[in-house]
Amino acid sequence: MKYIYKFLIGTLFLSVVSCSEDFITVDPQSYITEEIYFSNTEELNIALNACYGGMRAPAAEEWKFTELRSDNTVMNQIGTTSPDNIFYLSYDGFFIGTNDDNLKNFWYYTYVNIKNNNILLDKMNVNYREGTIVYDGNSINATEQDIKDVASQASFLRAYHYFNLVRLFGDVFLVTEPISPVDASVINRVDKSLVYDLIIADLLNTISNGNSAKYADITSANAGKANAWSAKALLAKVYLTLGRKSDALPLLTDIIANSGYGLESTYEDVFSITNELNKEILFTIRYKSGEGNLGSPFTTSFAPATPSSNTNGETIFVVSSQGDNAPGQELYDTYNTADARRDFILPSRDASVPRKLFYTKFWYFLTVRDDSEFDFPIIRFADVLLMYAEAAGSADPNTLTYINRVRARAGLTGANALTSTDINTPEKFDLAVANERRWELAAENHRWFDILRYSTTLPTLNAVDIMENHFEIMVPLLYSFYNQNTEDVTLEILKERVNENTLLLPIPQIELDTNNKIEINQNPGYN
Repeated sequence: MKYIYKFLIGTLFLSVVSCSEDFITVDPQSYITEEIYFSNTEELNIALNACYGGMRAPAAEEWKFTELRSDNTVMNQIGTTSPDNIFYLSYDGFFIGTNDDNLKNFWYYTYVNIKNNNILLDKMNVNYREGTIVYDGNSINATEQDIKDVASQASFLRAYHYFNLVRLFGDVFLVTEPISPVDASVINRVDKSLVYDLIIADLLNTISNGNSAKYADITSANAGKANAWSAKALLAKVYLTLGRKSDALPLLTDIIANSGYGLESTYEDVFSITNELNKEILFTIRYKSGEGNLGSPFTTSFAPATPSSNTNGETIFVVSSQGDNAPGQELYDTYNTADARRDFILPSRDASVPRKLFYTKFWYFLTVRDDSEFDFPIIRFADVLLMYAEAAGSADPNTLTYINRVRARAGLTGANALTSTDINTPEKFDLAVANERRWELAAENHRWFDILRYSTTLPTLNAVDIMENHFEIMVPLLYSFYNQNTEDVTLEILKERVNENTLLLPIPQIELDTNNKIEINQNPGYN
């Protein structure tokens, strides 16, 4: 069963949506004001599930600032005049504008859902205070356990959104409770360390009060929801981002040993629409085709504009497909030819040179635009195994074992397995871990965040060098692409654009222009 809800806060329009594989029913609750809602457990859970639904809008924009900005993907619609594609070109070439529409949408929808979670937590009298989450007493018709269950999930969702914001924008606005427009106008950006304090507190709350059942024991009512294990995995990634490897390691060890989650038998099984919420998925954004706007846009967006074939040679048809988020030849060429994961990158039937490549992780026959069944994975067990290697280092005997577990599932055994010789220097170890994460998690919005983190966890690597190398490889292939609708771009200009300032996105200009109460500073490097 999938349970997906829409939630708009102001006047709260609550549309309760319950759907099975064969049918969907919609039971509108009319317009219910915030003052009279949140009075019992049922209403809390309706609002919570609406917060889950609120993850879909920012997710639709995220790949543009993670995959497309990284060395995985190129915007390969050469010769296009589409406004959207011109935007994508600016992300790929590091000349994004502060008035960019997709940037504004991602920022806006992320803060909308933070607000949703803040209101829900406030109505349960669950507050963030002095670096921790505090339960200040139950004043509604719900048990203490019900409050903790709902609050633990709302905390996870808020932490997830802030973690994305702080990694993409640096210092951001920190709002942890409902506020009026007047109050909002005098809140400025805070140091990112304070944002991380909230993220950690929220995730510790989920770990302490969330569902800790093993994967096999999770009931259908709790399937797909944030729990203690997904919070431990996300917190481990937070700790890695902060360079706190020793704090990440016990969390990852616990998940691997005790959670009941594990690798699926084949890579294809992970991404099957008949196998959603499989044992590899610690957390995912859920979608349901066939009803309104509940389907995923990624099948339409990522499929080639001309029909292609899947790994079985069958023609895949996707209506109004756009050819976005296309893997570059650079990425494809780094895979071992025996790697099953490379089979999820295919060329279109286009005869152009360089050839256009496309991810097939989210493909299937689709006749309604942006109405795909595919969920979008956020945390997988393979990610956990590779985070362990990143945290533990080459000297830990489990490191090589865990990397090879991931590789073996992709068919890389025997002579293709890693050996201790392959990771016996810092440079070789860092590259081995980074490459494995790149191959395993391509098109899942990890690569950009990973390369930002590596200067802390894998110190022989850094984002500026990685992206400069990317341009050195791609510019000779796509010179006309990088010069499209912009100035005469040379390799030197592109490399200059990649620097410590432009690794962060600009704050949307509307935030700076519409506030006449305080001065809000733009990130360095943006006018």
